[in-house]
Amino acid sequence: MRTSIEFIDPRTVEHTYFLDRRLTPAGKHEINPIIEDGCSAQTVLKDKEGKLRIWYLTRRKIPGHTGCKRAYTLRYAESDDGVNWNLPMLGLREFGGSRENNVLLTVNDTDAMGNPLGDKEEGPWGFCVIDRELTPAPHTRGRYTALIGDGSLAWSDDGLNWTAYPENPVFEPHSDTFNNFIFDTRIGRYVLFHRPDVRIHAADWCQANRLVARIESDDLIHWDRSTARCILDTDARDAPGFSEVEEARGRDLQFYGMTVTPYQDFYIGIAPLLNEITGRMDLRLVYSFDGIDWRREPDEKPFIEPTPEAWDCGTIGSVSAGSPVMMGEDMYFYYSGTNMNHNYGIMNREKSVRMSIGLGIVKRNRLVGYHAGKAKGELLTRPFLLEKTQMRLNANAANGEVRASLSNEDGTPIPGYSMKESEPVREDGLNIPLRWKGKASLEDCLGRKIRLRLRTTKAALYAVSTADVTQ
Repeated sequence: MRTSIEFIDPRTVEHTYFLDRRLTPAGKHEINPIIEDGCSAQTVLKDKEGKLRIWYLTRRKIPGHTGCKRAYTLRYAESDDGVNWNLPMLGLREFGGSRENNVLLTVNDTDAMGNPLGDKEEGPWGFCVIDRELTPAPHTRGRYTALIGDGSLAWSDDGLNWTAYPENPVFEPHSDTFNNFIFDTRIGRYVLFHRPDVRIHAADWCQANRLVARIESDDLIHWDRSTARCILDTDARDAPGFSEVEEARGRDLQFYGMTVTPYQDFYIGIAPLLNEITGRMDLRLVYSFDGIDWRREPDEKPFIEPTPEAWDCGTIGSVSAGSPVMMGEDMYFYYSGTNMNHNYGIMNREKSVRMSIGLGIVKRNRLVGYHAGKAKGELLTRPFLLEKTQMRLNANAANGEVRASLSNEDGTPIPGYSMKESEPVREDGLNIPLRWKGKASLEDCLGRKIRLRLRTTKAALYAVSTADVTQ
């Protein structure tokens, strides 16, 4: 059995009865925004010592340009708790006539050898970072490796001073939206999630590339075209296949990109969903077992959505990398928010545009739950090998009850572990021990393939895990 079996993974569940499977929306932190001046959180990483690092952008309009032309500045901050961020005075770049700032890179910036770092006109947008101390990253040239939005790579040993790859650009981007890349240990290759090239992967009418594609590489320099394919798009459950919007890029609801994170033995994706009619954008949670075929909940709801009249009432965007971050009993999801919609209209009563960084929170291992009402519901797991002496439940039964029974793989009851002998769970907790009368542990079931049956009323079931009784 895995350390924790989360019910977001339907492969762990044999059958449910009178239970409602629901996504758990992220709750917004009460002190949001956590970084006031920040148009986009690019990457958030938690190192082995527990310190959080964030690379984020601020945006300024380029003097002399009209419309949406903008310049991005890459900045850096640190935190011990993920909520309160220290913006260090690094003194690395002059910005606004001073070096007393946390700026790493600006427009038309270069490394120590004069090689460009980011787009010459708009700067280092789309800064997706991986840390090889946290995840395998063969062929990389420093502790940190960044893929920048213009298709170039950079490396750094401290995350502050960056050196461009001489092979740049290594990838041709097909959008001004960030790209997300990971090293996938399951296939031993790098995988890039990006907007597709309409010349070969999508309809080229009106550049209909607001969907997500995927491509693989062995070394980050050479990308294998034979692996390129579109993997996530909206469909008929979202909107009709035609639009009344002039020069629409597909349906009226369109995926704007996706941040992918390996999670247990599958993948989760945080995908911004744009409404072409209103110009608003929210975040959706999707998941995949192979990184190619992505699944959505049947009654899909926004994972993080704009709050009417608030600073983030217009559009919500995801980070390029680093979501979620595990913090104690919580999972932290950072996002960018603005009171401006995608059509550059301010959506609240404020007179100016606000762009900030916010934090959404979900209790650990509670991304999806099975909910019971007044009628008794049941969840039966697939068979699993019991390797620890205690089973623990992640559930909210504060207003209801959960009881459990154990059976062999073939469904025959295991004596002493019936529903009648189960001690009821009537609390809200992430690691509630499951107990049966007269049983101090599950030692007599060790090494057996078993099934767990949970019977519940007025409660939500999220996950089960195992541990030794002494832990």
